Amino acid sequence: MQETASETTLERLRSAALELFGDRGYDGASMADLADRVGIAKPSLYNYFRSKDELLLDLVATCARDWAERCMEPFGRPGSFERRLGEHFRRVLEFTRERPHEVALFHMAVHHVRGELAEQVRALVDGFEREVEDRVEACIEEGIATGELEPGDPHDTLLFLGIFFHGLLFQQTSCPDQAAELPARAAAIWRALYRGVSGREPAEGLPS
Repeated sequence: MQETASETTLERLRSAALELFGDRGYDGASMADLADRVGIAKPSLYNYFRSKDELLLDLVATCARDWAERCMEPFGRPGSFERRLGEHFRRVLEFTRERPHEVALFHMAVHHVRGELAEQVRALVDGFEREVEDRVEACIEEGIATGELEPGDPHDTLLFLGIFFHGLLFQQTSCPDQAAELPARAAAIWRALYRGVSGREPAEGLPS
């Protein structure tokens, strides 16, 4: 198969593996299945990944990186906590809509693999989550310092946001009927989220 500038063999392997694991789960998918989907000989796969476990770990790291680049960028900007959180919320909705296989893969890897592989996944995810939490908690502390958020333990707000966004992602992967309602209700959900964090209505609407 001829390579293109926009899609390398590695990228095609990752994309096909995301769909394959989504269709069949981790245990139900094989490297032979992946080779068939991509249209290459099975031995050629091992030029990229030594095993299915290594492939899954690569996908988890890739999904985490994609998420951070797309959804966490607002927390690195100057501005109010409201604006940064609102932009993060909007991007999360877009990410889950545009990349459902990545969200599903992450959920599957965290909750449905076992043994030594589960420990390796957990170590990857723990490192990713620490970076995310450190960045968000620093923004919460800024919000408290400027009076935008009520005084209190920033970690409590961080836990609240973690519960909210983990629940949102679970809904997207496991409750398609509820997830279908989300775009139409996004502005109302955003107002409820910000009230829960700050105790007041947002000054601005949900970023578009």
